[in-house]
Amino acid sequence: MKTTRTCKINSITKEQTEDLITLIRTFESAKRYSFNRLIEGENEKELIKKLQPKYLLNKRFCEDAILQAQTILFSQKELLPVYLENNQKKLEKTLQKIDAL
Repeated sequence: MKTTRTCKINSITKEQTEDLITLIRTFESAKRYSFNRLIEGENEKELIKKLQPKYLLNKRFCEDAILQAQTILFSQKELLPVYLENNQKKLEKTLQKIDAL
């Protein structure tokens, strides 16, 4: 079971801000890398092993990056029919405008 705490930072130094930005940037890079590897069909367990040394993240951060990448993939697959339907409607309207000319 994972436990996450949300905290508010009252005061932060410039150095701490830079460290936090670096951590966020690293996590987002790991998420993007995971997304691309999942598209290629790579196994989740192998991906965790690759992410840890590549991005110097602990296992939990790697798992979270993979989970977020999987969520993005799932939502894209779910929204694809809606996207295609909307584009088809736009195409039909454009063709009607062309015919009206």
